[in-house]
Amino acid sequence: MAGLAVVACQREQKAIEQDLPAARATKARADAQQIAGAVRLYYTSFGALPGSLEQLTLAQTVNGVTGGPFLARIPTPPTGWAPYAYAKQDETNFTVTSSGGGVTVSAP
Repeated sequence: MAGLAVVACQREQKAIEQDLPAARATKARADAQQIAGAVRLYYTSFGALPGSLEQLTLAQTVNGVTGGPFLARIPTPPTGWAPYAYAKQDETNFTVTSSGGGVTVSAP
C-alpha cells in the first residue's frame, strides 16, 4: 500500500514540475497566435497595424472603413506569465510576446 502512495506522489510531483509548465506554455503560445491573427485581420481591414492590443477589442472606423472588434477580449496569460506584449517593428511587422517559468513565446 505504501508503494502505491509513493507512485501517486511521484506522478503528482511530475505534473507540478513538468506537465503544468508545459500546459501553460502551450496556452501562452496559442493565445499569442490568436492575438497575432487578430492583428493581421486588423491590418487587412484598415491597412495599418493597431496602436495597441486594446484596439483589437473595439469596433472602429478608420479612413471610412468600419471593422472589429477582432477579439472579444485580450486573453489572460497563464498563471505566473507576463501580460501579452505587442510591439510594432515597422509599418507591417509586429510581435506578440509573453514569458513565464523561464520560457518566452512569440508570434507571428
